[in-house]
Amino acid sequence: MGNGYGDRPSEAATVINLLLDDLGATPDLRKHWNAPKGLTALLNEDHKQGTELTRGTLLHARMTPPRAH
Repeated sequence: MGNGYGDRPSEAATVINLLLDDLGATPDLRKHWNAPKGLTALLNEDHKQGTELTRGTLLHARMTPPRAH
């Protein structure tokens, strides 16, 4: 059971997005819906256990619109 924070891909994307620019930043998860859509989409995908999401992958996803299904 989650604690209510960090359970949504958009919340994780908010944290990652902020930390990519400033490792000392404090995210505001109340505005998680403003997270980059491509980054949120990446975190919504199923990844093989142990898959590394590199800084380059995260930066690329942040700048990429989500794919249409």
